[in-house]
Amino acid sequence: MKKVEWNKEFPISGYDRETSSFQLADGDYLQMYQIISKDLINSDADEIEMDCFQWAKFYKTYWRDMEIVSMMFPCNTSKQQEYWKERLRQNQNPLFIDMLNRNIEELIFREKHTNRKEFYLFLFAESKAELAEMEHLINSTLGLAKIRQAKMGLVKEIPEEKKLQILFKLANKNSKIF
Repeated sequence: MKKVEWNKEFPISGYDRETSSFQLADGDYLQMYQIISKDLINSDADEIEMDCFQWAKFYKTYWRDMEIVSMMFPCNTSKQQEYWKERLRQNQNPLFIDMLNRNIEELIFREKHTNRKEFYLFLFAESKAELAEMEHLINSTLGLAKIRQAKMGLVKEIPEEKKLQILFKLANKNSKIF
């Protein structure tokens, strides 16, 4: 596999809504999936071993170029902050004011000092037919969790908005996005 230089060899010509993937300037397609992180410390050993076997099967059967990309994102607590601020406005008990303010301050601290590490699987295909075959392979080996379904797998689909954020973050490493 060749090492991809994002600024030179990775020109994206557009987003194909039909396949939910990016079309590259050379006609190839780029599909992104998020790898579902798991707690390896507290997980069952058999479950971890089964996941390793699934990844090994995927690596043996997938023949095209791929990349695993890790990114750090800041923790977004704005919705939780809004909730607790609303609870503070509606509060009529003076004993709860300190607790509610402490919750808001803790969320603000976490947003400033906590990062999430996320992993993505970038897969490259030459045609739409190969892209469909690749999705079938991922679904059969790793288990593909759909965006609006509860089915669990080792990877999940990413909505278009988040894919655009990921590409923006790759191009602008010091940017802060959620």
